[in-house]
Amino acid sequence: MPTILTVYHLNPPPGATTLSFHFGRQGIGLEETSETLASDSFFAALVAQAALSDDQRTPDGAPVWVTPFLNGQPPFRHSSLVPRIGDLPLLPRPLLHLPDTAAVASKKLKKLRYLSPALFVAVCKGETLPDSPLILQQGKIWLSEEEARRLPSPWRPAASESTESWRARLSATPLWQIDATPRVTLDRLSQASAYYEVGRIIFSPGAGLSVGVMFDDPQAQPVFERLLTLLGESGLGGKRTNGYGAFTWQRGAPLSLDLPQPHRRAVLLSRYIPTPDELAFVRDESSTYQLVNVGGWFLAADGTTYRRKSIMMIAEGAVLTCANVLPRGQIIDVRPDVNLPHPIYRSGLALAIGLP
Repeated sequence: MPTILTVYHLNPPPGATTLSFHFGRQGIGLEETSETLASDSFFAALVAQAALSDDQRTPDGAPVWVTPFLNGQPPFRHSSLVPRIGDLPLLPRPLLHLPDTAAVASKKLKKLRYLSPALFVAVCKGETLPDSPLILQQGKIWLSEEEARRLPSPWRPAASESTESWRARLSATPLWQIDATPRVTLDRLSQASAYYEVGRIIFSPGAGLSVGVMFDDPQAQPVFERLLTLLGESGLGGKRTNGYGAFTWQRGAPLSLDLPQPHRRAVLLSRYIPTPDELAFVRDESSTYQLVNVGGWFLAADGTTYRRKSIMMIAEGAVLTCANVLPRGQIIDVRPDVNLPHPIYRSGLALAIGLP
């Protein structure tokens, strides 16, 4: 039975033709930005919107919306935000062996970060990839030719365009660009100026971001969509007062990932914090994953900025040995050792797909 995800596309806000965000990277200055937003940051943004839109609180000060997620009965699980081309969402590359093909050298394999759904399923099944996949964004993205021919303009081949010229043009057409916006700040006392730059990712018209969601409780879907609407109005990511992060959304076609069952392993579409009972998944010698140190800052309800406690998380694309079960994960309170009236959550709940 295939895994089916509900897909939401993030589109430009009213009056704009492109999406622009500042997704900061921990430990790097404001001039750097990422093209995606990790699942734990997206969940934290949803929690913040729930807190702003609903006065009901748990005894420790969290919005009641988060209660089932903490109790081990999450009504839905979601992926990290990933790039999309038209209506085609991309998926993180699984940490599985990809054999070199006749047309793709091993150096190009090292740059690969995202796969189209058809290639993602082929890799998960251990099938041989096409000799000449379409390679975009300087090697970060691979598509099958069949999927690429169904893309909208400007990625779709023109009526009189040869296959060779179309493939060359497609490879040279960027999905996103990262630039640095100059800024100047003034010291309030001395009036001395200081120059700095803020990184901004700008998606090409027709491209953007997508998030995949697996709803266990159908009643949670309209609530999620309401929070997503509020999040689009308030903005996602950093530097929202500078005009970054606003978006609208639309529900895309369901994404079906047809992988045989039962499974022996699972691939992650989100970040993941294993529960104590799930540590065997990451200790298994055949599991492959990358760890990421997640820290950063947050703005408390009283307007004070604090540094969050750092935690280690397993990154998207990890392949874990977990016969006949799927990783579930947990949510961690990362508030610092100060007297805060509410928790600060980082979600390590896993959106996992079983592999044969």
